[in-house]
Amino acid sequence: MNKTILSLILCGAMLSLAGAEVSSAAPATKRDWPQWSGPNHNLTSLGNGIFDRESFGLETVWKQPLGSAYSGISIVGDRVVTGFSDGTSDFLISLDASTGKEQWRYKISETYKGHDGSDDGPLASPMIADGKVYGLGAWGHLFALELADGKPLWAHHVVEKFGARKPEYGFTTTPTVVGKLLVVETGGDAGRSISAFDRATGELRWSTGDDAVGYQSPIVLSVGGERQILAVTNEHMMGLEPETGKVLWQHENSEGGQDGFSQPVPVGDDGVLLTYWPEAALFRIAKAGSDYQVEEVWRSPALRGNYAIPIPYEGHLYGFSGRFLTCVDASNGETVWKSRPPGGGNLVLVDGHLVIQAPSGELVVAEASPEGYREKARVQALDRGYFTRPSFAGGRFYVRNLTDIAAVGVTDQAPTMIKEAPSETAPKESADAELRGDFGRFVRKVQAAEDKQALIDAFMAEHREMPIQEGDDVHFVYRGEVDDLALIGNLFQDGQDHPMHRIEGTHFYYLTVKLPKAAHFSYQYAIFDERVTDPLNPHTLGPEGREQSSLGTLGWQTPAYLAEPTGARGSIETMTWKSDLLGGREREVQIYLPAGYADSDQRYPVLVVNHGNQALTLGSIDRSLDNLIGHKVAPMIVALVPRADWSEYSGSATSEYSAALGKELIPTLDKSYRTIAKAEARGIMGVGSAGFASIFAAFDQPNLFGKAAAQSFYRGEQHDKLVAMIEASEPRDMELVFHYSTYDYKDPHNDLDARLHSQELITRLEKKGFKPSVIDVNDGVGWGMWRAGTGSILAQFFPAQ
Repeated sequence: MNKTILSLILCGAMLSLAGAEVSSAAPATKRDWPQWSGPNHNLTSLGNGIFDRESFGLETVWKQPLGSAYSGISIVGDRVVTGFSDGTSDFLISLDASTGKEQWRYKISETYKGHDGSDDGPLASPMIADGKVYGLGAWGHLFALELADGKPLWAHHVVEKFGARKPEYGFTTTPTVVGKLLVVETGGDAGRSISAFDRATGELRWSTGDDAVGYQSPIVLSVGGERQILAVTNEHMMGLEPETGKVLWQHENSEGGQDGFSQPVPVGDDGVLLTYWPEAALFRIAKAGSDYQVEEVWRSPALRGNYAIPIPYEGHLYGFSGRFLTCVDASNGETVWKSRPPGGGNLVLVDGHLVIQAPSGELVVAEASPEGYREKARVQALDRGYFTRPSFAGGRFYVRNLTDIAAVGVTDQAPTMIKEAPSETAPKESADAELRGDFGRFVRKVQAAEDKQALIDAFMAEHREMPIQEGDDVHFVYRGEVDDLALIGNLFQDGQDHPMHRIEGTHFYYLTVKLPKAAHFSYQYAIFDERVTDPLNPHTLGPEGREQSSLGTLGWQTPAYLAEPTGARGSIETMTWKSDLLGGREREVQIYLPAGYADSDQRYPVLVVNHGNQALTLGSIDRSLDNLIGHKVAPMIVALVPRADWSEYSGSATSEYSAALGKELIPTLDKSYRTIAKAEARGIMGVGSAGFASIFAAFDQPNLFGKAAAQSFYRGEQHDKLVAMIEASEPRDMELVFHYSTYDYKDPHNDLDARLHSQELITRLEKKGFKPSVIDVNDGVGWGMWRAGTGSILAQFFPAQ
């Protein structure tokens, strides 16, 4: 994420939005939230008095089921308006603010289906002004409705009628009201990047700019006392004259703007903050005579790796650095404090308090203070959070996810759930961990001792290598002066950081985890959002710069074929594959040729490995082949194919990728190398989504591959098509291998369960008469697990004669 912040703003930093002009076009009282960014485009609502009490709590007032969408929640009066999908159509719906009951719904279009990692439904948020609701569907349907009853006033398809260009994941930009105009980032060719439409009729009034546009939304602000539309495209940040669209100034947005989600945040009177993925930057915009000057004030990684838009308040910025709530000095972009709770999410600011929808589905209220994280209240509003930020109106908060929407009120009852967290001071000291065995006795002894350091020194001198294992208890230990520490890795299936405990008065951290014996795992320590390996564990896995600490529990043995080969070695050469069937995508395919290939006229079986570049660098497949060929595995040619786009494996382009393998890659391999050009001599394999693509290709191209293996298989977008192909197939002599683990990919909220998905597909295959083989292990999911199963797959596919 990229952010630029204004250095002269020390106090009272608010989004400066030419409020009089905006409110005249879109009247909204202090109790309303008429657009995604709040009453003043700054994600802030002040002067409500809802926290003016000695203590307060939160309670869920109502909760209603709601279909999938990214759409935000806009509220005016008793109308709560948002988008959703029922799986067939996309709708805009109005709910009663007091009860959550439906008032009306408007059908936007057929459902915009999520693809390549996204979810179904509308993406843009509604805009409410002067009793009208304006919206933009994901396909490009721009429309206006009566707020009172949802009656349509006008509707146009901006792609078909005005030449707009739909971004890859659909239109996300939210229309912005500017006087009598509705301004939309349309992203079309030939001067159609930003367009303005007549609010009364929907007719086009002007268009400007040639830049590509992603998911940004325009805002209104004042520069030198002159009201302007500020728009960010993938190439520029620009100021436009509202009435005509004339470009008043523009500044190249080359440092990360191509990601398409950089949303401008006004800071003070002349500052604009842009957030990218790896950092953020603040710019000062000034007018000198008739000219404008744009100056970068600072650029900082303090706010990064999160889609939440930072909020300026009293000289500081509040946002996220990864999962950490972060306070940043607005004058220089430096971090003031970080907090692990509430764990990421999205946020707004109400009456000097940060209101955060956490990934857990909890709504959390904390003071917006540079002194540190001070949580005041929280409530479990939903079963999980999502990208949509909270909205606030009429004294209530409104939150949603992909399945539900809820209203949360403030009560006088003191909160029962509050989590504390460190800022720049040491984390909360805890001795509440479950302590067992010799290690548990040691910790208790240190806790009770006066000279704790002496005991710890002696313990660390005795234990030179970590972690410590006692039966199925694995004790992770870290000693060092850090402000925050957590354990992360594939030993946990929740994907979360697990905070470690610290012995009071020391810098000795520990966490005990029960793990199965004879299994492999990988892990790291998280010092805030920095990932480091265990300094006392010499065993690592992964490429330089992305290493993880490697752990084999008691009884684990690293496969011998992963050792450095001592005999003859194969060679690797590179072949360029440019696919016409995949839109001209080009990739470098590495070809493994067995030892002796150049000195013989022998023909060889072929194995295609999806995610082949990772199989080489992380899975050491070349080393495995060198050690196994001639002993357990027959000589073979291996095509290590990298992925050129996410969609090829488990997304929208899986069918096209399969066709490209059969019509382009395999014929090229047969022509260029001495292959055995028969299905029974060809195999394909992959991990995760690449495993799905492998099984898919085997059934999509039955005359191409006679062998297929999937490690950590999980369903892709074209799973229904795969099932249909299996059901329509005749049982044949196909070798199928599935490799999964009790610690495999699992996320119940996203219907992800690699072990279950593998088992369900195996059952289906067996009912059709196929006889898949299974490798079921207890390893943590990842290349440590997958490469330990490679030998079995290779030996089954192509056993040594």
